[in-house]
Amino acid sequence: MALKIEKGGWTLIFLIGVALVGYSLHRYGVIDLSKWTGGRIGSSKVAEKIDTSKPLELPSSGTAESKDVKIRVNIWVGCVGGLVANGGLDTVPDSIYDKKGLKVSFKIIDDWTEGAAALATGNVDMMLTTTDVWAKDFGQFADKGVGARAFFMVDWSRGADGVIGRQGINSIEDLAGKTVAFAPYTPSHFLLWNGLKSSGLSTEQRNEIFAKAVHTKDGIEPATLFAQQKVEAAVAWDPDMSDAVAKRPGSKKIYDTRIANRLIADILVVSDSFAAKNPQTVVKFAEGWLDGVEFIKAQPSRAYNLIGTIKDFNIPSDLAKTMLEGVRLADYADNVSFFGSSGSDSDYANIFKMSQEMYREERLIKRVAGAEESVDRRYIAALSGKFSSTPSEAPVEYKPPSPGATPIATQRRSIYFDTNSANMSVDSRAVVDEIGSFMRAYENTVVDIEGNTDSTGAHAYNLELSKERAEAVRSYLMQKYGYPAARMRAEGNGPDNPIDTNNTPEGREKNRRTDIKVYPNPAAQ
Repeated sequence: MALKIEKGGWTLIFLIGVALVGYSLHRYGVIDLSKWTGGRIGSSKVAEKIDTSKPLELPSSGTAESKDVKIRVNIWVGCVGGLVANGGLDTVPDSIYDKKGLKVSFKIIDDWTEGAAALATGNVDMMLTTTDVWAKDFGQFADKGVGARAFFMVDWSRGADGVIGRQGINSIEDLAGKTVAFAPYTPSHFLLWNGLKSSGLSTEQRNEIFAKAVHTKDGIEPATLFAQQKVEAAVAWDPDMSDAVAKRPGSKKIYDTRIANRLIADILVVSDSFAAKNPQTVVKFAEGWLDGVEFIKAQPSRAYNLIGTIKDFNIPSDLAKTMLEGVRLADYADNVSFFGSSGSDSDYANIFKMSQEMYREERLIKRVAGAEESVDRRYIAALSGKFSSTPSEAPVEYKPPSPGATPIATQRRSIYFDTNSANMSVDSRAVVDEIGSFMRAYENTVVDIEGNTDSTGAHAYNLELSKERAEAVRSYLMQKYGYPAARMRAEGNGPDNPIDTNNTPEGREKNRRTDIKVYPNPAAQ
């Protein structure tokens, strides 16, 4: 039976087609329909095109901006700088933010996906997240035409997150074949993935660990399961992590963010839509947060008490004190250092790159974006001169591990050199750069670089050549990344530590390797 379309029907079809084309053009920024719709069409999309390479244009004092700021947070003590500036979840009269003319509302959204959705749809203007989770959200936002950028560093996790294991699990390699509990697509996931990736485990072994893993809804449940001996290892955060270890005799922390002290960083992200219309408000918000951090440094007990009064947080003041001991609240100098300059090898860029690699493997993002696309440094730059730019954190000092110490990880890397030479091949520099990236994130570690050969040739010659090659790797890391000599020891084993037979070409190739043994820095214990 043929379908007959009346004359009016063709008109309706035409109008629908025009509307769909118009909406598509609006979504991708070709035209802006919001001026005719009062901003109701595609309100979660961004019509404004922000060019972060241009200086920030702050309006004159008479220009009206929105003073209302809605920000997503989860229940986490790291956001205490903003809470102190605000006097609580909502702006209190005579608070730091109130004196700046801002009206800030902290919205507790514990679920990470719901938090990102709130920003994408305009239900909040900013969100607290971590750099690793932001790498996923940014990629997904870009696919949907949603604009947002990281603009502020909140804190470093310094012991608050870690991987714990039962008795007998002393290194990352010992996790092979074990059952691990963790919350997927959270900082716990990234901490586990990154540690496994930086270990001597094979791809197959790492995949098996994730296949056997127990997934939880939050970072508290893994610690509970571990304490109940239902899993062999877990990724958790304090105080639950330390409590779980105490309840299970013989268990221990394998590694945490005191060791990987530049791996998990909380940040603030602002939507392009809000930032484009309210740049001065964003600057004042960042300034107020930093004022809150300065206040906490001077009067920490008042910060603990404030957190204890927030009923929805359910964190008593004494627990807040304990939790904040595993966090470094970021000041102005930390922000400048963390984000670096355009194109620099910053901590932000290092974490963002590693995180995108993980989420690309998980097939949660379609493309790997450059870190520069995801950040806007201009709001911090606008505060230059208002805060000290001198680093307030002392440089890390290094001590060698004690004799017989067990490394937390042993990487076995194929680093190629010219024949009978310690000249590193050009293609192998990329492998050593991976080691450099790892060492940046795991700053509180010391490493042994051990050169190994097969059994071909004179024993004494192989010993000397393997030592020279280990020294070449050490020198490269010192020159390119500025790592101090005290952090690295170079040794040559020659053919004395084979991992396979020397009777086959394949075995000899495996024996020609460089071992990177990673130890917690004794000076930081």
